[in-house]
Amino acid sequence: MSTSSTSSLSSEISMQNFLTLFVTQLQNQNPLDPTDNTEFMSQLAQFSTLEQAQQQTKYLSDMSSIGSASLQMDQISLASTFIGKIIKYSDSSSSETLSGVVEGVKLEEDGTVSFIIGGKSVSLSGFIEVDDTSTKK
Repeated sequence: MSTSSTSSLSSEISMQNFLTLFVTQLQNQNPLDPTDNTEFMSQLAQFSTLEQAQQQTKYLSDMSSIGSASLQMDQISLASTFIGKIIKYSDSSSSETLSGVVEGVKLEEDGTVSFIIGGKSVSLSGFIEVDDTSTKK
């Protein structure tokens, strides 16, 4: 079950709504032909299972968000160690190898981390190597 369908179900069906429906069924059943108690118990068990599945999906979604945030922090931390150093990188627009001083690190809107070189964002995926001359004085 996907997160979006679970979220929409949770907004449509709550425990209170289920219990209201359950009581309404009991009140409106035919007294000469009452519904079997096992059927009601089965419905309650199905709802309980659905509620547990929704909670698990939310938990997994939260864990995924935490994992993504942790990865971003690791990438930012790693990229920050290159500030002030000259690196070689592949320019995605021209496919040529360029070099420049890393001026900063940026978290892009899409969640990726980039170096700031010459005032423009350079993706970490374009990183090739640290220039030896940047560490020698």
